[in-house]
Amino acid sequence: MKKSLAAIASAIIVTCAPAAFAATPVPSADPAVVAATKQMMASMKLRDVMLASLKQADQQIPAQMAASLNAMIDGDATMSPDEKADARKKLEHALPTLTAEMHSTLTDPGLVDDMLAEMVPLYAETYTLNEIRQLSAFYASPLGQKMLANMPTLMSRSVEISNRLMVPRIQKMMAQSAQSIVGK
Repeated sequence: MKKSLAAIASAIIVTCAPAAFAATPVPSADPAVVAATKQMMASMKLRDVMLASLKQADQQIPAQMAASLNAMIDGDATMSPDEKADARKKLEHALPTLTAEMHSTLTDPGLVDDMLAEMVPLYAETYTLNEIRQLSAFYASPLGQKMLANMPTLMSRSVEISNRLMVPRIQKMMAQSAQSIVGK
């Protein structure tokens, strides 16, 4: 049973890992580039895009977590049917708490502010002032606005594709690792 709980914890980490990574500080950037970057982000309506993306994630992650964790339980060849049933009951009991914690994280009002604050120096260190101005012009164009309008859907569907392709591979790798560690 300890193995199944470890597998559940591992699946939660894999499912939620992107939110858990700490930002790496970026060296100081040219203040003019920083100012232009902030202006570009405002014209991109990046805050709105990020909020929409987080809202979609908040709606999709609980089902993805449940599916992933149930698949891990089902795929665990070391568990008996009774152990699997017990693990599913524990998962069913734990999911509301996990979902509430995920919701709290994704709807934290400071999250977008923190992410934007970390992204400004990243853009400012990556692009020159002239490039930032060109990007701003693009995002102000009709094509740029279309791109921004479609970004939450594109990101959400990209995550779905990534999960569909990665989760089975990760589950297989974890099952193989567990079997080699346990020796079964």
